[in-house]
Amino acid sequence: MKNNTLLFISTHLINKAVISEYTKLSKVSNCDCLLVIDNTKLQLPINNDCRVQKLTFYEKEIDCFLFDEDLNNSLKLPMLAAQASQATFGDVMWSNADYRFIYVKKYFPNYDYYWQFDYDIFCNGKSYETFINKYQHKKDDLLICGFNKINKDTDWCWAKDIDWIYKDTQLYGSFFPICRLSKNAIDFLYQKRIEYGKLYKNLNNNKQKWPLCELFVPVELANNNFSCSAINENTIHLQNYNLNEDRLFENPDDRLYHPVKSNIENLNNEVKSDKIKYNFFQKLFSFRNRYENSVKIKTIYLLFFKISFKCK
Repeated sequence: MKNNTLLFISTHLINKAVISEYTKLSKVSNCDCLLVIDNTKLQLPINNDCRVQKLTFYEKEIDCFLFDEDLNNSLKLPMLAAQASQATFGDVMWSNADYRFIYVKKYFPNYDYYWQFDYDIFCNGKSYETFINKYQHKKDDLLICGFNKINKDTDWCWAKDIDWIYKDTQLYGSFFPICRLSKNAIDFLYQKRIEYGKLYKNLNNNKQKWPLCELFVPVELANNNFSCSAINENTIHLQNYNLNEDRLFENPDDRLYHPVKSNIENLNNEVKSDKIKYNFFQKLFSFRNRYENSVKIKTIYLLFFKISFKCK
């Protein structure tokens, strides 16, 4: 039976943590998996103008899709961002996470559902299978964190200065670290982005905001007869985590965590966890745990000697 769901991690960097999560995501049965890479800074080679590549990172062969501003322009998606009047491509990607669904569906059109995961999601288990299986039976066009109605008198900044399109419209909010969209929803959102881009270009009032994805996606779908629902809060924990300090992997629970900082060496020169400085007394005797590719590394400091070993 053909797989009808495509899972993808969206990232602008490559490190061990991202590849570890891709590996866990690729273990989900009856789904296909993809690493979707913003190639603006990485500048990975696009061979023969083909954006779909098999690339090897950390000895793992990965199915990759490379995108950049040229692809965005070829699809005529507006270079606009809710938070910036003079938007860079980085601003556009932060503001319009739905664009990446549009890119992926353009090149991979034969799926019914598309899941997007942020690069700083952490699955506290061996596979995303448990998480995905909880939602496979649902037929909603939109599954997203924090889906909820928003009142007109809200203090939420992204619901301000959008009367040019949503003056008499019921507003909805959401949170975008994880989202699933149906193919029909993606096509609809694409057309609305194009339509609103033309309207926005002709606005005389420059104080009006381009709609942020966390507002735009639920508002458009919920008000146009698409079925929408929230991702269960018990399956994803949303607060700041540090994988080394919080030691999540010591108690696997198959839940997802966001945002998780990994402190693992990567291709973009993030700080290495080994460069943490210890004072005189800590070096006499102390220990700490960190993780590399979901493997716990225990480091013991004893009279200025440092001993590191892997823990099963």
